Amino acid sequence: MKTIQIPKELLWDYREPPDDLLWRLQRIADFFPAYGTGRETVKLLFRYRGKLKLEEGTYRLIALYNEVWNKKCLKCGKVPKVPKIRPTKKIL
Repeated sequence: MKTIQIPKELLWDYREPPDDLLWRLQRIADFFPAYGTGRETVKLLFRYRGKLKLEEGTYRLIALYNEVWNKKCLKCGKVPKVPKIRPTKKIL
């Protein structure tokens, strides 16, 4: 299971955060983008966005952050580049 760190500022009602990944992601999403803008957190928020209760603006913002992180990672070489597919010529 992936674990995500929850800042102490977001744990006013818990001493320790529950082990439930969706709980942790929801807590981060409730305060996004003030918290949770790191690459791994954004990836998880994006992956599980359909299971989280998100306002439309937050939903779109997570998608935008994910897109930007993907572009940054392509530039630095951390994500394998997907080859462009060129249209083939029609043979008569």
